[in-house]
Amino acid sequence: MEKLSPQQLATLHNHLIHTGSTDVLINELIDHLACEVEHYMWIGLPFDTALKTVLEQANLKAVRHLRDTYSTELAMTDEQLREASLDDIVFEFRNKSYGAYDLRRAYRSTLRNAFIMTISLFMMLMAIMDGLSHRTWSYLSPWGAVWLVGLCGVTYVVVNWYTHYERQQALPIRKTLTNHA
Repeated sequence: MEKLSPQQLATLHNHLIHTGSTDVLINELIDHLACEVEHYMWIGLPFDTALKTVLEQANLKAVRHLRDTYSTELAMTDEQLREASLDDIVFEFRNKSYGAYDLRRAYRSTLRNAFIMTISLFMMLMAIMDGLSHRTWSYLSPWGAVWLVGLCGVTYVVVNWYTHYERQQALPIRKTLTNHA
């Protein structure tokens, strides 16, 4: 697939500026319009024809409607901004449904779970190695207790990840039900 040159991207950028786009909206739309133009070029249209086709769709009225919708639906009010987390501020004018927002919000718990899982598995491995070297096993020994603590850590992480997964699976159902209500 052919990529647009910097001059062609500048043409798209200038069109968006002339249609009254804001800086935030330009960053979102330039990628979309470039993909559309590249698609038309891929199916055989020259750049000028592909650009004309895409710009007919991105006319002044459409861009103004997007700008107004974008500012009312994605911008935070002053009160929301005071209560917002850093993640909310970073993703203020961005589409949160792509997944990066959810990944960033879940980063701390994911890191905690990975740390607990690593330590727990290491403890269990050390307990197994001690049991194999002595050819005996007892849960009442210090290494047996280490094994049990490691097993509890692994169980905690597995249950935590499972409940997070179940909550994520139930989320689209709740959104669908509230949209239809």
